[in-house]
Formats: sequence, C-alpha cells, structure tokens
Amino acid sequence: MEHVKKSIYQCAAEWGLPFGIYLACAGVAVIYADLFPPLSFIVMILTLGAPLLGYYFQRRKFIEDDGFTDYSSLWMLGILLFILGTVVASFIIFLVLQYLRPTFIYDQAQAFIKLYHAAPHAVDSDVVKVLQRAIDDKMLPTPIEMVFNMFWFVTCGGSFSSAITALIAGRPLKRRSDRQP
Repeated sequence: MEHVKKSIYQCAAEWGLPFGIYLACAGVAVIYADLFPPLSFIVMILTLGAPLLGYYFQRRKFIEDDGFTDYSSLWMLGILLFILGTVVASFIIFLVLQYLRPTFIYDQAQAFIKLYHAAPHAVDSDVVKVLQRAIDDKMLPTPIEMVFNMFWFVTCGGSFSSAITALIAGRPLKRRSDRQP
C-alpha cells in the first residue's frame, strides 16, 4: 500500500489539538502563577518552547515530504498550528477564567494598584487612578474579552515566529548518498 502524503491543512488539524493543549498549559500556569510562584518559571519555559514546538511540526512535515515542502507551505503550517492551537487553548482558558478563577482579573488589577502604592514615586500616577476608576466603574475586561485578546496576540506572535522557524525547518535534508562512507 502506498503512503499517502497529508496536506499541510490535514497536518495542522491533526497537530493543532496537542499544540493547543500545550498552549493551554501555559495559559493556565499564568492564571495560577500568583498563587504558586514556581509556575512563573514553567510559564517562561512553555512560552519559549512554543516556537520550538512549531518548528518541530514544520520540520516533521518537511521530512515527511522528503524535503519538497516549500517555505510558504511550512509558514502556513505554522500559522495554522498557532490558530488551531490557540482556539483549543482559548476554550480551556475561558473555562478556567469563568468558572475556576472568576476573580483573576480583579485580583490582578488590585495587585497592580498595591504594587504602585508601594513605589513612592508612583503614588500620584495616572495609571493607578485610571485602573482604580476601571475597578470602581466595573469596566475591567471580562474573561471572554481577555481570551479574545490572548487569541489575537498569540496568533499574531505565532505567525511571526512561524516565519522564522519555517526558514530553519526547510533546510535541506542529508541524503544517504551525500554522506561519506
């Protein structure tokens, strides 16, 4: 039976779920990092690892196609991975923000104000006044607004990082005949 090569769209659909779970782990770690500070280190590692994971999937596709995947296809694969992965992560993060940690946004705003009050030069800052007014007038973003902002930020950043990783993932393969005996 002949091996049928998958399109970049099929690969992105297949690999989007595990990539989304990876991104969701990073997002949930951000949400709970204030309660358990070692999660901040994990967030940093997961954030730096996202482009590397994108590269892994791009290189995997390049190798599966015997080196015949062009740059634009690898880049599109990376973009699709980030879009589909972020859709999965957004759903999970929304559930966490809405049901498991509904006061997260308010808590972060209060922590920011407390931090600014601790700095003597920032007590009269307009930032603190604006943020306090947003809290008082109940104008803080909702969980769904936070999730949509995160979606656009991650997909845009993922698109840029995929452009770079596609260059590296598309480096030529070493053929058996190219190696010296």
